[in-house]
Amino acid sequence: MSRSIQRIEELARDIPPPRDLWPAINAAIADEQAAKSAQVGARRRSAWLPAAGLAAGVALVAVGVLIGRNFAPQAVLPLTASNPVPVNPDVRPAALRDAEYRKQRDQLLVEVQTRLQAMPAPERDKVAASLLTLQRSIAEIEAALGRDPANALLQELLVNSCQEEMRALTVVRDSGRQEI
Repeated sequence: MSRSIQRIEELARDIPPPRDLWPAINAAIADEQAAKSAQVGARRRSAWLPAAGLAAGVALVAVGVLIGRNFAPQAVLPLTASNPVPVNPDVRPAALRDAEYRKQRDQLLVEVQTRLQAMPAPERDKVAASLLTLQRSIAEIEAALGRDPANALLQELLVNSCQEEMRALTVVRDSGRQEI
């Protein structure tokens, strides 16, 4: 006959479980620890990768510099009558082009000054202010090129500004002329 239990204290205290759960729990804990230690090892290796890459880069640069010093180009032969450089008649030296540009610009400035004197005061002030702005921009670009002469963007900006100045000077010079 079985009697019914009315309170929890009436339950037996030392009843063994039907199976032992501890080996499964112990195995799960051991697997977790093994996975964590594998991740720590991977983290240690990944922490060294940037340093190793940097060291390899420095070594490559050093080897490149050494190779470059050992295989430096030979001295350039000076130009003499025995080894002349072929000259293209269409290509003029830059100094010659610059001198011609300055000469044309100076002539235009003289003509523009006389044309400005004939203009009404408000129009003359506007034109003079525009020309002054262009000249100031060219001076600033030339100063920047003095600090960074290899800057292709500044060189292109200088050429464009000089062309714009020449165009403006030509327009002012030709203003008021009537064509027949």
